[in-house]
Amino acid sequence: MLASAADIRRDVSHLFKAPNRMPVADAVAKYMRVPIGGGNSVQWDPQTTPYVIEPMNCLTSREYDAVIFVGPARTGKTIGLVDGWVAYNVVCDPSDMLVVQLTEEKAREYSRKRLERMFRVSPEVAKRLSPRSNDNNVHDKVFRAGNYLKIGWPSVNIMSSSDYRFVAITDYDRWEDSIDGEGDGFSLGSKRTTTFMSSGMTLAESSPGKDVKDLKWRQASEHEAPPCTGILSLYNRGDRRKWYWLCPHCQDAFRPELDNMTGYQGIEDPVLASESARVQCPHCQGLIEPDQKRELNGKGIWLRDGQTWNKATQSVEGQGRRSRIASFWMEGPAAGYQSWQQLVYKLLTAEQEYDRTGSEETLRTVVNTDWGRPYLPKAALEQRQSEELMARAEKWEKKTVPEGVRFIVAAVDVQGGKNRRFVCQFIGYGENGERWVIDRWNIRHSKRCDEDGVAEPVDPGGYPEDWKLLAEEVLFKTYQLDDGSGREMQVMAMAVDHGGEDGVSDNAYAFWRWCRRNRIHRKVYLFKGDSTRRQKVITKSYPDNTGRGDRHAQARGDVPLYLLQTDQLKDRITNALRRTTPGPGYVHFPRWLGEWFFDELTYEERGADGKWRKPGKGANEAFDLLCYCDAITILNGYDKMNWDEPKPWATEWAVNPHVFSAENIPEFIEDNFPDETPVLRKPQAPQEPVVTASNWLDGGSPGGSGGWL
Repeated sequence: MLASAADIRRDVSHLFKAPNRMPVADAVAKYMRVPIGGGNSVQWDPQTTPYVIEPMNCLTSREYDAVIFVGPARTGKTIGLVDGWVAYNVVCDPSDMLVVQLTEEKAREYSRKRLERMFRVSPEVAKRLSPRSNDNNVHDKVFRAGNYLKIGWPSVNIMSSSDYRFVAITDYDRWEDSIDGEGDGFSLGSKRTTTFMSSGMTLAESSPGKDVKDLKWRQASEHEAPPCTGILSLYNRGDRRKWYWLCPHCQDAFRPELDNMTGYQGIEDPVLASESARVQCPHCQGLIEPDQKRELNGKGIWLRDGQTWNKATQSVEGQGRRSRIASFWMEGPAAGYQSWQQLVYKLLTAEQEYDRTGSEETLRTVVNTDWGRPYLPKAALEQRQSEELMARAEKWEKKTVPEGVRFIVAAVDVQGGKNRRFVCQFIGYGENGERWVIDRWNIRHSKRCDEDGVAEPVDPGGYPEDWKLLAEEVLFKTYQLDDGSGREMQVMAMAVDHGGEDGVSDNAYAFWRWCRRNRIHRKVYLFKGDSTRRQKVITKSYPDNTGRGDRHAQARGDVPLYLLQTDQLKDRITNALRRTTPGPGYVHFPRWLGEWFFDELTYEERGADGKWRKPGKGANEAFDLLCYCDAITILNGYDKMNWDEPKPWATEWAVNPHVFSAENIPEFIEDNFPDETPVLRKPQAPQEPVVTASNWLDGGSPGGSGGWL
């Protein structure tokens, strides 16, 4: 159907309108409505989040090339800075714009759940949409004035070639440091606006998500952020503005930040503690109540680095830092949509989880996203010394299971070169992360013999049959309980390092398939360090290289390989090693361990970039294997264990399915690898039947059935 002359005149008229020069925040308050569910909407209220007004108005200033906003979740920054900027550009200053979300899925979600709903309930925005159906899809919006809105995600195809006057980058610290190897996202995004010179603008917003790089950093100016990549690096390049409140008691200015929260310390119950949280003025020590937050935000001010507040004249003094980037940073206590009670409760429960498990992941997330701060890993605060750990070693009978251990896991490191061997380490776990080193030894000799009948050295890369030693000597290993009963505890699960010299990976896959044929694969994990940094500590994958045309390909997509964030796991172990008294998270060492073990445990160093490295060619197997053991427990839900009703494999010795009496200790009988199937049985007692794998192997006691997973 052809357009009418009236339709053409209406559409073309938008091309001749001069931009509406009203401030962005005023325009958003006038023209944008915020959907609140059920088909209802409200006008955007700048007084709910007044701290975004100044950053919003900077978006149209030719004095700046970019606006950077660092803040926690629940600040309203997305509504004001991103949604609001889109609405302003559509109504007041039509121009091509790119909004970049974290992933393609997030881009789709943002388009459907936020933009389309906002367009629908905002009449001034809706009537500027192109009426042509092919002009409006999930990732592309065209308007009557001819301006184009792209909703994309970080990729070279989206962030190169095309020019946009405006670019908005969201959740920046969750992006990869380099986009497809072409550079950081901010540089690629801002490059799209250079054609428009001083009228172009790039916005980047995020809560902090990158670790501090330099652990010895000392602040050079009042508003300087710690050295981090990502959003705080961009903030430091700008004029470094921070959000201040004017104290209702003394009228002096201070920043509402974690350091000024008080009242909750020393209260054990996190609910009661969070209800007692208050903000305290650092100048007069006056307490501020939660219901005063909205009023104080309404009177709040942004100060640049170098500016101060004169309470006598109630005015700003000093020459602020100058930059072509307007950068802003605020923390959680001022967030308009999150209460102090919520903030403190999340912090305290995250610290309790750290105390219980040694894992910092929840604590890191709370500090980053709720409090708006970069996280400094606890492991970075104190490097371990082998002498200190060795001095606290305890006396118990060698290679026995001390009281308190609920289950044992084993980890195997595959060593190549001239000294080929399997390095085997056994760790016992009790309640709430308490650990005991049960055993450590090497498998050096295979069951292959030379002409003189002498055992050949193991060769993990060359002989797949050598791997079956791990089933017999590691997975089915038992240790006597230290209670004089004669009972023994069997290993619950085993992790094996999948990497190494040529042939190791292929033989590792073959070994796991052999375990699957014998129904023991649920107790065997293949691990590998993850070369890609991810939020998840452990990622399950199924490698497949059959598409490469390799007729001998061993990775066929049928074997699970667990990719580990080893730096995070090593932080976790280091935190546990820092604990000096028995209890949750503590690591117990037996006195019979040699000095070499403690040297291995402390050989690696944590760099300023947060990565653990060996400073030389020394050994670090004890450290790596502790991480593998912890990874097994994470995969099986140990961190979230309810100790009032633990899983069967973590119960007391009297009912634990991995504890056997002396006459019922299981034995593994080997056959040729990999063609024949091994037989699993108990030692033959007079006229006693063979116990098949379907009983104790699955975690049940002999003669019964049950699962350990």
